[in-house]
Amino acid sequence: MARAVFDEVWPVMGGGTEITPNLMQALVHNGTYLAGAFIDGKIAGAAFAFPSIKDEIHLHSHMTATLPKFRDAGIGTALKMHQYTWARENGYKSIRWTFDPLVRRNAKLNIVKLGVDVIEYHPNFYGAMPDMLNSGDESDRLMARWDLTDETPLMRPLVTKFPEDCIRIAIPEDIVKLRGEDPAKAKQWRLNVRQVFMNALKNKRELIGFSDNNEYILA
Repeated sequence: MARAVFDEVWPVMGGGTEITPNLMQALVHNGTYLAGAFIDGKIAGAAFAFPSIKDEIHLHSHMTATLPKFRDAGIGTALKMHQYTWARENGYKSIRWTFDPLVRRNAKLNIVKLGVDVIEYHPNFYGAMPDMLNSGDESDRLMARWDLTDETPLMRPLVTKFPEDCIRIAIPEDIVKLRGEDPAKAKQWRLNVRQVFMNALKNKRELIGFSDNNEYILA
C-alpha cells in the first residue's frame, strides 16, 4: 500500500515504480522505518526512512507522501510526528532528509511547523529524475536536520522582523505549475536560488527561519 502511494505521487514515465517490492521488503525486515496514515480504513499517505552513519548515526527519511485528495488534511505533519517519536524510541539523535528548496509548501512545513535546521545545499542531487513531477528540472535539494533531543519538536514562528544583515531568499508561488507553463522561467528561479543559497552557506550564514513573505531568512 505504501508503494502505491509513492507511485501515485511520483508517477514514473512509461510506468514502473520508485522502489521495488523486494527491496522494500528486505529493508523493512532489517529495521528501516515504514509507516502509513489511514482515513476510514484507506491509506492516505506513507513515509519511508533508513538508518545512516554519515556524519552521525541518524535516520534518513527518504520518502514522505500524501495522496492528492488528502493533501490539506494534515497527513504529512502527522507522519513526520510519528517518525519523530519512533526515531527517539529507537535511539536516534536526529533525522535528516532532502527537500526541493523551491517547493513553498514543503519549506514552510519543514522550517516552521517542524523546526528543522538546513545544513547543506546540493545542486542536482539526484541527477535527472524519471518521475513526471520532477521531469525537466534539475534536482537541487536542501538537506534538513531534525534534532530529536526534546520530547516534541521546537516550532519556529514565521519571521516578521528581519535582522539588519540577513539574507532573504524568495521562492516562487508554485514551482511545479511554473515548470509546466514556463520552463525557462522555472530554470531561472532554480539557478538564482542555487547561487544565493550556496554563497550564503559558504559564507557561514545559517538559516534562522522562513518569513511571512515566503522567503528563507539566513543570518
